[in-house]
Amino acid sequence: MNQKAFFLDRDGTLNVDYNYVHTKEEWTWCDGAIEALKVIQSQGFKIVVVTNQSGIVKGRYTEQQVEELHNWVDVQLKKEGISVDMWNIAPFHPEFVEASGDYLPEDRKPGLGMFRKSDKKLGINFSESFMAGDKISDLKPAIELGMTPIFIKSRHEPNQDKEWLSNHGITPYDTLYDAVEDYL
Repeated sequence: MNQKAFFLDRDGTLNVDYNYVHTKEEWTWCDGAIEALKVIQSQGFKIVVVTNQSGIVKGRYTEQQVEELHNWVDVQLKKEGISVDMWNIAPFHPEFVEASGDYLPEDRKPGLGMFRKSDKKLGINFSESFMAGDKISDLKPAIELGMTPIFIKSRHEPNQDKEWLSNHGITPYDTLYDAVEDYL
């Protein structure tokens, strides 16, 4: 199918990362996120969310609660004329779980599992695609797959390897919207 996609981390990129966000009451949109999604969609990109959800395996919440939250987000976005083409979760943490069911350890970023699943379903042209996230682990798959990586500042930014970002020519952006304005 050869679709261009805009892959997005969830916590810290779309919504404020308060640690283990799993209910609509905990969801706060990052500044400019909805406006950025409108631009992304208007430019013909598939919108694909790829989110590590170790809180599931850690017993903090269930996969069903995450699905309910994503369904709620879909309803909020539909009111804005936006649709997410695919939600991907990786309910793993290396200290807590072995492979099970539909999820494999390589699904967890920086692994490529969620990206491969998206490609299988949507037919992604990675060289025309983007990956935005607030951690280097979000961006390593972009580098490996030939996508354009976009770093969004969040509470995790002080702990990220600035030299790695610089070596890969990645400029930090305050918001997803700021990045989208530059790239699209």
